[in-house]
Amino acid sequence: MLRSNHKANSPKKHSLLAGAFLVLVIVGAKVDLDLGGLVSFTLQTLFLGLAYYYLPKLWGLFLVLGYLTLGAAGMPVFNGGVGWNYFVSWPLGFFIGFVLAAVVPSPSSNGLMPALRFFLKIHVVIVVAGIVGIARYGGSYNSALETAIDILPGAVIKSATAAFIVYGIDYWCQRKDTL
Repeated sequence: MLRSNHKANSPKKHSLLAGAFLVLVIVGAKVDLDLGGLVSFTLQTLFLGLAYYYLPKLWGLFLVLGYLTLGAAGMPVFNGGVGWNYFVSWPLGFFIGFVLAAVVPSPSSNGLMPALRFFLKIHVVIVVAGIVGIARYGGSYNSALETAIDILPGAVIKSATAAFIVYGIDYWCQRKDTL
């Protein structure tokens, strides 16, 4: 299975996988699906969660710090803006959540439900940090809570999607190994 030996010391494999996930996170931030809410529905956290699932913790942390550094330096990798001024404005809480989510413990077993719980935890960390950041930046806890309500359905959808992706990859790897 793809994840079963992910902790093996393979810097080349991890660097290639981290690079691929970095590209997916950047592209995912640009995919903005309009679901009618006030908040953007992007695939950024879907790919970030998958990176955290498949990469060792240190590599996931390097990935997110690299991503945030690119955006803070002015590269157009974020959904809503670029540069330092955007970085330290209202999305700063979400960016802190990205970093905190990198250390959420991976599930100890494979399967749909352990993966779903993992991705829900990732999204809870990101959403809570983001909402606290919005409340501090905007000075309104009511507005922050309204934003949380807008974000939660997307977080659940992305968590379920990621869990099914992991389940599908595990299933494919098991079938490939038995052939």
